[in-house]
Amino acid sequence: MTLDKETMKVSTALRIAKQYYPQDKLEHALRVATYVSENIFIPYDLRNECVALAIMHDLVEDTNFKSSGLPDNFKNALLLLTKPDDLSYDEYCQRFKKYNTNDYLCAYWVKLADMKDHLSLTDTLTDRLKEKYLSGLRYLL
Repeated sequence: MTLDKETMKVSTALRIAKQYYPQDKLEHALRVATYVSENIFIPYDLRNECVALAIMHDLVEDTNFKSSGLPDNFKNALLLLTKPDDLSYDEYCQRFKKYNTNDYLCAYWVKLADMKDHLSLTDTLTDRLKEKYLSGLRYLL
């Protein structure tokens, strides 16, 4: 089971991420990827693609990276992780459990890991951010 015929390699995701992320964003992406790699609930044959997705999860939203050229389902999962401006954070979180396809499932697991990382960084976690993530988390669990 894979997202696409051509799987997204972790090494490729890392190379792309290093090109676009500033150091602090890269460190966040690597922590999220670590959480994903340790998640025993992710099917083994999807885990590497989920790790690659975790590494790239903020690229579209936070950099000038364009997702063209990526495998279709991987690109869809990456775009699912990009919050549209016209959705509230809660509405954005609700859509992760909308479908039971591999692209949605990978995006869901990465989003959970992303929230875990944000909530664990107590030195930068403001009350407003904590409320935002905890509110969105109720739609994911």
